[in-house]
Amino acid sequence: MADTPGDLKSLLQISDNDYEAMLRSAADCYTDGDLSSAITILTGLTTFHEDDSRPYKLLGSCLLLQNEHSDAETAYRKAFELDPDDPYTLVALGELLLKGLKLDEAVPLFEKLFEADPEGEHPAANRGRKLVQDYYKKMSG
Repeated sequence: MADTPGDLKSLLQISDNDYEAMLRSAADCYTDGDLSSAITILTGLTTFHEDDSRPYKLLGSCLLLQNEHSDAETAYRKAFELDPDDPYTLVALGELLLKGLKLDEAVPLFEKLFEADPEGEHPAANRGRKLVQDYYKKMSG
């Protein structure tokens, strides 16, 4: 019998193939609008592979669609911690921080995003540019 969560985690380890299959299943649930199932799967996956940003990003997206902004921000922050150069994470977290008026945290994320795509070719960076433009129009108008 397992005495600690670490022992239980070892007992319940899943193979890499199973992990990837579960991640695809969560993505399918997300696409199909079954956010509750996606969240359940993703929460489990973050327990098994704490170093993979992908379930955190998808979890953040699911939570955002359910208007769970604080929990979405937490998930995106973890994704950013694990993969600080991912443009989708930068724009998603930046947007949440911008909407929460946490400008001192949002601005460096957008700057990093734009520096990585100076030609304006990446869809996430372009979304970020639009968000910033809209924010400044709103604030000045």
